[in-house]
Amino acid sequence: MRDAAFSAPPISIFRRPARRRARYLTLLRVAAVPAALALLALVLVFAAVRGNARALDATVTVHYVADPSQIGATTEADVQVHNRESAAIRPRFSVSWLPYPYYWDVISGPATLAPGETATYRIRAPDTTAAPPDGQPFRIKVNDATSIVYAMSPSIDVPAPGLAIVNPGLHLWTQRDPATGLVSPAGWQIYAHRGADDKTSITEANVFGVHAARFHVVQAGHPDQGGWTHTGLIQEIPFPAAPIQFSVLSDAPYEMADGGWPLTAFGVEVSDSANGLLWLLFQPTGRGDLDYSLPSGHHIHVYDIPPASWQRVSVDLPAIYQRLHWAPPARVSVKLFIAAASAKANDIQGYIAGLTAGPARQP
Repeated sequence: MRDAAFSAPPISIFRRPARRRARYLTLLRVAAVPAALALLALVLVFAAVRGNARALDATVTVHYVADPSQIGATTEADVQVHNRESAAIRPRFSVSWLPYPYYWDVISGPATLAPGETATYRIRAPDTTAAPPDGQPFRIKVNDATSIVYAMSPSIDVPAPGLAIVNPGLHLWTQRDPATGLVSPAGWQIYAHRGADDKTSITEANVFGVHAARFHVVQAGHPDQGGWTHTGLIQEIPFPAAPIQFSVLSDAPYEMADGGWPLTAFGVEVSDSANGLLWLLFQPTGRGDLDYSLPSGHHIHVYDIPPASWQRVSVDLPAIYQRLHWAPPARVSVKLFIAAASAKANDIQGYIAGLTAGPARQP
């Protein structure tokens, strides 16, 4: 069914992010449901019981379900509806895995279906809250817009494939952090740390016709807690068995103080519970790639890429771990981030259009 200037390390930027909760995306979907919708569900159930509502006389056939953004949930479907009612109906679509009618968007298909007519509709989840996660059986419901009467498809069960990276293209900017209000691509946890006079943002953008996430930091150059202003997107993934490919555009020249302590950073932070911290940065250096370790045990590799143009960078994490004599863990935390140290005023930005990875490393 599915296609198928520092004397000590900058403390706060090196702190390991907390491990993500199991099934974070699924829990966030459920937690994000407004209480008003739950109340609506109770009202509809009560009305159905009191009114003894019959089923909609229609046949619902699901031809295709898809997860084009690879978030581990069904977000699109093609549904055929045959109207056996004696009157026209106006189809609305929802899914049965939620206890209330969270209506999906109709991308194509007639607004009205006459008696005896059959039509196929392309439908799409309005946000990730409405999308049933893989491994969760669901049915697609067709509701007549003029009543609570509905018909349902047979049960659909899409096996959970264990994605290497959830939403690698950084699409579906519908996930809102309930504590901060920050919006991020589905499957990515967003955070921001900044001083009172600094600015940070991660936003959806289109650069030279390429869809991407824009990472931006404005550092005022005043002392900040931890010495840095930074923001990023975090996801825990299985340790990859093959290189990860990044599509990046950098407008963040690499600067460092004495001893190699960085003043700017744009790229990827990789961390696990057993090894040191790893920074893989996509920044013009003017002198080729840089590869060195700090006295703190943190390792930095800077890929010297041309500024202001899209570049494809291959990051061979297994080879890097082997070279550093680090034991590969089962899982690592990956953070796409941008940062500027408070030792100097700066305004830097960079774009990431996505990342791709092969299968996870087998234990």
